[in-house]
Amino acid sequence: MKSEMPYWKYGATDIAKNVKMGTVSAAEIMGSVLDRIKNADSEVNAFATVDPEAAMSKAEEVDKAVSRGDVVGPLAGVPFSVKDLVPTGGMETAYGSNAFAGHVPARDAEAVARLRRAGAILIGKTNTPEFGVKALTNNPRHGYTRNPWDLDRSPGGSSGGATAAVAMGMGPIGMTTDGAGSSRIPAAVCGVLGLKPTLGRVPSEVSAELFSSFVNLGLATRTVSDMASGLTAMAGPSEGDPWSIGRQETAFTVPAEPLNCLRSLRVLVFRRMGNKLLDGGVEDLMNAALERFREHGAIVSEGPEDIDWDKACQVTAMRSYQHARLHHLLDEYEDVLDPVLVNALKEGASQKLLDVQSAPKRRSDLFRRVQELFEHSDVIVTPTVSAPPPHYRHNQDDPITINGELAGPIRANWYGYTGTFNHSGHPAISIPMGHTTDGLPAGLHVVGRWFNEQGLLDIAAACEQLAPWRDAWPDR
Repeated sequence: MKSEMPYWKYGATDIAKNVKMGTVSAAEIMGSVLDRIKNADSEVNAFATVDPEAAMSKAEEVDKAVSRGDVVGPLAGVPFSVKDLVPTGGMETAYGSNAFAGHVPARDAEAVARLRRAGAILIGKTNTPEFGVKALTNNPRHGYTRNPWDLDRSPGGSSGGATAAVAMGMGPIGMTTDGAGSSRIPAAVCGVLGLKPTLGRVPSEVSAELFSSFVNLGLATRTVSDMASGLTAMAGPSEGDPWSIGRQETAFTVPAEPLNCLRSLRVLVFRRMGNKLLDGGVEDLMNAALERFREHGAIVSEGPEDIDWDKACQVTAMRSYQHARLHHLLDEYEDVLDPVLVNALKEGASQKLLDVQSAPKRRSDLFRRVQELFEHSDVIVTPTVSAPPPHYRHNQDDPITINGELAGPIRANWYGYTGTFNHSGHPAISIPMGHTTDGLPAGLHVVGRWFNEQGLLDIAAACEQLAPWRDAWPDR
């Protein structure tokens, strides 16, 4: 592993392998990553909190265990970050909010604990919009996170800090959350992988609403191998999450011959899902990816335009959840909350009773419609977002411009592809598919059948072989 390449550029799989072999120390890895954060994060602002002393102490413990010949975990010495919406024992979890400044949970969320038990080392919490309320990453407490590829652009959200950190080499694994695309949207525009697992694959016992949940814990990584390793560590049953009970622990892998998965793969393409416009550069990249699929045996067809994705129902469920969980903050903290959050909570309070009452049935109907699409296809493919990201100061409620035309609100017209599959529960991944002419990444959004994350990883591995992105780094 001794080479001219700095250690912060190495993936989790390579780190763990070499730490266990003793060819590099966990402390050397951690020192390189911490230096990278110190030197690069002042521009990007990916982190809300970093604890270098605790991280280095844990790395030294790993090195001592290796030197004693102890058995260490499969992710031994791998630095990882956690989005500041997920509880971390002993480290502040403030949800991007001044209302929770100084809040330190007593224990980890189970998925965090599993990564630690696998030997990974927590380095810090990544920035998020306040309570993950929007698809652009900024909050009154920690300010704006910038896109590593263009500091004038947004990294997307709400896991913008996690994906920007991974894109910049500030830790190879970032734990994300995803309630309407929050793992996949920023992964697409930061040029990394972003996974939303099947509902119940990764336990999320910390969710406020367990039985009606549509929020998942996910991952951002640079490589498919790292995604497989991180998902293997996090997945499996937990008594605290009813959706996960009875699920089997699964070892996710990278196939030896990734291109084999494309043979006879039935791909159903939706270029728009109710959005008005699709950026020409993004569509060109998508067409090129689909052509590569065809060249290796995939059967690609265009989906019907008259599918009812019922996005209004998705917003109703989101606003109901947000209002039920957070409305009490308005009494004491309204003046210091993000105005977008304030508006969302007030919108939740003003919803019609019948809309709220009918949302569970409409979600069920949406699930059935998505399931029908899989009767004659293996995967659904869309762009992850319809255009390169807007300016980092873009307001969530302002319209977006695509191809020089005003497209309308960003929820419907920029990231309108992703939220459907939170509510249907299907797994989905954003895969890097190159850069548009302005140098910004774009993502291919691939959706699979329930619990077929391995199939999504296989397709991602094929894409990784056909159009590699691992060695593409932001120039900063």
